[in-house]
Amino acid sequence: MAELVFILTDFFSAAPHDDGAGLPRLPLFESTLARARVTALAPDWRRWLAARNASVAGRTFAPSAAVAAAWPARPAVGRGPGQVWLATPVHYFAGLDSVHLHPAGLLRLDSVQQQRLVDDFAQVFAGTAWELRALGQRELLLSGPAIEASGADPAYFAGSDPTAGLPRGEGAGTLRCLGAEMEMWLYEHPLNAERARRGELPVTTLWLWGAGPNSTVPAAPVAAPATAAQLYGCDTYAEALWRLQGGAVHALPAAFDASVLAARSDSVFLYPLLQPQGLTAALLQLEQRWLPAALRAVRQRRASVLRLLIGPRAYSVRWLDLVRFWRSSRPWWETLA
Repeated sequence: MAELVFILTDFFSAAPHDDGAGLPRLPLFESTLARARVTALAPDWRRWLAARNASVAGRTFAPSAAVAAAWPARPAVGRGPGQVWLATPVHYFAGLDSVHLHPAGLLRLDSVQQQRLVDDFAQVFAGTAWELRALGQRELLLSGPAIEASGADPAYFAGSDPTAGLPRGEGAGTLRCLGAEMEMWLYEHPLNAERARRGELPVTTLWLWGAGPNSTVPAAPVAAPATAAQLYGCDTYAEALWRLQGGAVHALPAAFDASVLAARSDSVFLYPLLQPQGLTAALLQLEQRWLPAALRAVRQRRASVLRLLIGPRAYSVRWLDLVRFWRSSRPWWETLA
């Protein structure tokens, strides 16, 4: 039997200040966490996914480099091998005492909007070492000089002070200066004026992240093994892994249905919490539309295990775990704290 994996791709501390006030109790989710066997992820779900579904060589590349290999630049546009960063459009807002990343501030621009930014970036930053490229994904791709610096995944700072996630490393000052320059560039950009008229959040800056010890663009695509899992959902890095092996990525369904499970390959669902309807609606959908059928698939031995990858930990539930004694569960936000 294959595994069933739910990855909460953008989990963040849902109640950093109020200990869960206003958040719903989720009995099924809480009892699942209470029964689960817990292991630490090193360091996050992306590394876990690569270890299971990428070649040995492919696992060594930073997320930004894997994305660059999956969406190679055309010769006329590319500047040869160089370091790359994922560039996520984000929106900041002023909190009581600091700037915060908006809870819905990880923005997805359509292809036309992305290309407008890319074309304008090329003019504004002409003569510099920086180049911006559209991918048709949530992230754009920034290339530049080889410097040791990168930010963290912005999803973990949604709704909070982003300071801890900003670029760190020997060259952090260079990336932070670039980020400040992009804020000034975007402050009164016509694209943002149009977004504001439509009631959409404007782009404050591009969050630069995903680089690491091996962030140079691979000379050739690095194929992953042919036994990769069935992938459902949307994430730039995860899709890059599947593109490198010629695999297909399926749209995330509105609810989980065990009929999609394959007998000999794992099924991985990328479940976002940062949804337009808000965090509470996303959690209730997980509780009502996803977990019941998933646990039923484990009980019926249609899946060997249900794995929930949430933040820095993996929670694994097998058939025997579902029948063993367990004590009353704590609120889910306390378990995940």
